[in-house]
Amino acid sequence: MSFDTWLLYLFAILLIAVSPGTMAVLSMGHGIHYGKSRSVATAFGSVTSALLLMMASAAGLGALLSATEYGFTVLKWCGAAYLLFLGIKLLLTKGDGKGLDLKTTEGKGTPKQLFKQAFLVGISNPKDLLFFAALFPQFIDISAPQGPQLFILAATWAVVDFSFVMIYASMANVLAPTLKSSNKLHWFDRTSGGVFVALAAILVSREN
Repeated sequence: MSFDTWLLYLFAILLIAVSPGTMAVLSMGHGIHYGKSRSVATAFGSVTSALLLMMASAAGLGALLSATEYGFTVLKWCGAAYLLFLGIKLLLTKGDGKGLDLKTTEGKGTPKQLFKQAFLVGISNPKDLLFFAALFPQFIDISAPQGPQLFILAATWAVVDFSFVMIYASMANVLAPTLKSSNKLHWFDRTSGGVFVALAAILVSREN
């Protein structure tokens, strides 16, 4: 892979990472409630789900789902159901100044639980399979060995994904003292819940 091609790919995924999405909302929630250190588990969960989707796309699963409407629909509804579950849980936050007690609802907020939640959010959208299947061929030289090129693309994505999850978590962690002191933390949770519900609705309403 030429350096120019890699720079173009890096620029493309940076634009994607900057755009707020489901993982950004989750990262901010974890950053506020748990701090930057434990949000590292969130970042690893996001990266792991992305890498699995990349491998599945490389293996042809993305093309298979694109051609098989039933399988794609089942996965899409499962992903939407999980996002809806998270959204409703956040919308039910009590206005007690403490915000959502994730330590109770998410297994005391252990790194394992934060990793699991981020992984499930990341893996919940089957359209990402099609996204990677469409993105990667644009930057791969078929006349050269494809394995090393795929490794470079995946590793670059992992670094960018990890970095932006931590950026969102760190930014939210800075806001946490202000939100807690002003008794507005629960409104952040409710807003996040509304975003998750909206994303779930968008996921199931969009065409394959």
